[in-house]
Amino acid sequence: MKKSDRRHRDAYIDVDADEALSAFSDDDNEFYVDEVEATLSKDDRKEHRKEHRKKREKKPSTPSRRRVLRIVGYCLIVAVILIVGVVLSLTVLFKTQSYEVTGTDRYTADQIAAVSGIVEGENIFLAPKAPAERRIKDEFPFVEDVDVTFRIPDTIRIHITEAVEGYLVKATDTEYLLISTRGRILDRVSDISGYDLPIFIGPDAAGGEIGDYVDYEDQTVMGIIDEITGVFADNGYQGITEIDATNPASISFTYDDRIKVKLGLPEDLSYKIRTAMTIIEEKIDVNTAAAIEGVLDVSRCNETKRSYFDETPLLSLDATEAPTDGQDDTTDSGDDLYDSDIGQEPQTELSVDDWYL
Repeated sequence: MKKSDRRHRDAYIDVDADEALSAFSDDDNEFYVDEVEATLSKDDRKEHRKEHRKKREKKPSTPSRRRVLRIVGYCLIVAVILIVGVVLSLTVLFKTQSYEVTGTDRYTADQIAAVSGIVEGENIFLAPKAPAERRIKDEFPFVEDVDVTFRIPDTIRIHITEAVEGYLVKATDTEYLLISTRGRILDRVSDISGYDLPIFIGPDAAGGEIGDYVDYEDQTVMGIIDEITGVFADNGYQGITEIDATNPASISFTYDDRIKVKLGLPEDLSYKIRTAMTIIEEKIDVNTAAAIEGVLDVSRCNETKRSYFDETPLLSLDATEAPTDGQDDTTDSGDDLYDSDIGQEPQTELSVDDWYL
């Protein structure tokens, strides 16, 4: 077959039936009669021929063009499927059928779910999760944090972080505020005998209702008391009976109503508290026939690595004792001395006046 014939055949294959007919029915073909054109006037006939010529000159569809059209078609189909899937997910599927509540034994799952405001049948994706968290926390004072999520296909998950009881603040002559380690007012109690919690002495609290966060007249106190009670809670220290932050530059706490621990300035409080409790548990309260009373000064142990203990009954101390400014007035003579680097191993040699930790 000649090259010209092959080209003619390929061109004929690429065009559709109308174009093939147009290519065959050339204006110069004396056997072709355009019946439409025969009914038109001379001017209209020229316009008709011009439009007909444009149609013939239109390029036939190429393989690459058809491939692009197929890709576009597939994309449109996928888009339609996705849209239909989203619509079904938000209107028909994934309806709330159950609630999963974790992290609390104080409140029941039914109580939490009822307060959340997320009702059965509500779409788990569209459920108002942030408002639900606020409602739960506002309703239940012992809920410190809430995290509301979902689990496909139909479960709303609510994780509760319960508040940790931190300390007590005297509100009136007969009533105390129960405060969490993060400063939230958990309850008002009149009988504190069942609480192994310290009583906080310091600036007056500026009121507040149950569920609110306590506010002190001295704003720096809030951070101090939160840090101190957090250290107690994190390390499991028990027997702390009082925390005194009347003077924020001379903070102290009392252990078991018999050992006053001077912390001094509110710096490195975690280190100071851990040092004091280690000395009490491993030195002062070891193998003693009677409970020892006195004052343990760790106010500068973070700098000097030394702490001082004065074995003096607390009741004999002058009630008007001026608060220290964080500087030690005690000397090595007459006091029991402790090396306070709690990261080191205890040394073996001990003497009455010179104890090392």
